[in-house]
Amino acid sequence: MNNTTYTTYEALKNLLNKHRVTYREVEHVLEGRSDQIAEIRGNRKEQAAKAMVIDVSFQQGHKYYLTVLPGSNKVNLELIRTFLKADKISFAKTKVMKRLTNCDSGAVPPFSFNKDLNVIIDPELYKNEEIVFNAGRLDRSIYFFLKDYRRILES
Repeated sequence: MNNTTYTTYEALKNLLNKHRVTYREVEHVLEGRSDQIAEIRGNRKEQAAKAMVIDVSFQQGHKYYLTVLPGSNKVNLELIRTFLKADKISFAKTKVMKRLTNCDSGAVPPFSFNKDLNVIIDPELYKNEEIVFNAGRLDRSIYFFLKDYRRILES
C-alpha cells in the first residue's frame, strides 16, 4: 500500500474526530469489491457506502464527481448525466481517480478531501440507519450512523 492511501485514512479519521463522531473501525483482509467486502464484514450490501469517481463534461467545462451509493446498487451514469444536465459522462480513469482521492480502487471513502471532487449522494443510501465503507484503505472499514454522515456533509 502506498503512503498516499494512509494520508486519506488519516484525513478521514481526523474529520470524524473533529466532528465528534462515534464510529467503529474494523480491520480485515484487503478487499474493495462491494459484494466480497460485504460478505467479509458481514454487513448488508445496501448498508455499504460505495464511492466511485465519474468524469463529467459540460458545454461550459469539465468536472469530477464522487458518487456515493449503496453497495447493492450500480452507478446509473445516464441518470446522473440527466440530473447534472451534462453532455457526456463516464467513469474516471484509474490514474485520475487515484490523483483525486489518494486511494486505491475500492478504498475510496464517501468523503471528498479534494476541492476538485464534488460529492453526489444516491438518496437510497439514506434508508440506512448505519453505513459502512472502506476507510481510504483496503484493509480497514468504518461503521457509523448515517445521521453523522449527513451532519458532516452539511457542515
